[in-house]
Amino acid sequence: MAVRERLLLVLPGKEIYDYLCTGCGASLGQRETSASPVSPSPLATAIRHRHRPRRRP
Repeated sequence: MAVRERLLLVLPGKEIYDYLCTGCGASLGQRETSASPVSPSPLATAIRHRHRPRRRP
């Protein structure tokens, strides 16, 4: 059965992922990765793209 990776938590030095069964949705395990200082995390990138600067009158 296939699994789905879900980002649980983004910390300054690492990211924590959870793996879910696509059939029943049960958690099958977790993984921690160290975040590279050069590349931003996927969450930080998503937040930056949604942010719109305020318009000045």
